[in-house]
Amino acid sequence: MIDANRRGFALIIVMLLMAVGTALMVAAMDGSLAEAETASTETLQRRALVGAESEAWATFRSLDAAVLRHAPNGPVSVTSRIVGDMKLIATVDKVDTSVVWVVATAAIQRPAIVARHRIGLSVLIPDDAADLTLRLVPDRAWAELF
Repeated sequence: MIDANRRGFALIIVMLLMAVGTALMVAAMDGSLAEAETASTETLQRRALVGAESEAWATFRSLDAAVLRHAPNGPVSVTSRIVGDMKLIATVDKVDTSVVWVVATAAIQRPAIVARHRIGLSVLIPDDAADLTLRLVPDRAWAELF
């Protein structure tokens, strides 16, 4: 026979267990969504880094040693283009009679995330007028700028 004072006791325990189970499921889903957002952000950052590096090397390959040799110190060129959702900007500055600084920036902008990377290359202009091959500064050619 059921005691009148214990009526509904099992219902309270079941409701409490369901509340705890629901809270655990919500916490697991929230953790999963946070991991997906972090992975998405890291993917965009990696794409921006690769884009900046590719743009720096493409700009380096397009430089003309003869033109740079006779250019005055200071800004030489600035190029900007958009590839998909990535904006690429490359600047070339002649900092000395024999050194050129190539800086490439890649930026991806999403509603809640901005991924940006900047890469710099130090380039040597040869002193020999017959040598038209640009070279990177040994050991310090590539730099990741923030």
